[in-house]
Amino acid sequence: MSEFLDLLALYYLCDATALIRPMSGDEVQACMGTYDAVKAWFAPFDLAAPGTLERHAQMLDGYRGFLDWQQGNSDLVTLMRDDAMARARGLSGAVIR
Repeated sequence: MSEFLDLLALYYLCDATALIRPMSGDEVQACMGTYDAVKAWFAPFDLAAPGTLERHAQMLDGYRGFLDWQQGNSDLVTLMRDDAMARARGLSGAVIR
């Protein structure tokens, strides 16, 4: 579970940073990888090949699973989002990698 919470912390940090300032292309790429990793966490274990309709459907299911998880863990999500916003404000000049 710790690996998942670490992933979510980065996910929320990406969101918070995007609200505060424009991100570089490298940061956007890193955050897109994080977003995909979160969706994949909730997707079936055997993901189809990237770029296929099956993979798209699996990632969409994963995203829906993530939304359901957030709804069921709203207190934790609020804490993590607040922490991410505080970190993003403190790191407003830092680069996300």
